[in-house]
Amino acid sequence: MKKVLVLSVFTLIIAAACHKKAAPTAAVPAGPAPDPALVEAGKNVYAAKCTKCHAAKVVENYTADRWAGILKSMIPKAKLDETEAAQVTAFVTAGAKK
Repeated sequence: MKKVLVLSVFTLIIAAACHKKAAPTAAVPAGPAPDPALVEAGKNVYAAKCTKCHAAKVVENYTADRWAGILKSMIPKAKLDETEAAQVTAFVTAGAKK
């Protein structure tokens, strides 16, 4: 019984040591700076349309990737046209957590 226990612990240690470690992700290089007029227009659309059904989310609390997921579902619900969608996307991307 003692041999089985020692062998089991040894196997777990080996398995843990061989487990693939998560590699650090490289920082995504910043793209071109968004047009300030587009960002400002997006701020206005965000304040007007995105708060009709719920409180405004703090833009800095989410990454750009997370915002992409949020916007994918919320743009149709808010009935934003293509221009408004581009404006809101520029606004939240510019202020997103890095």
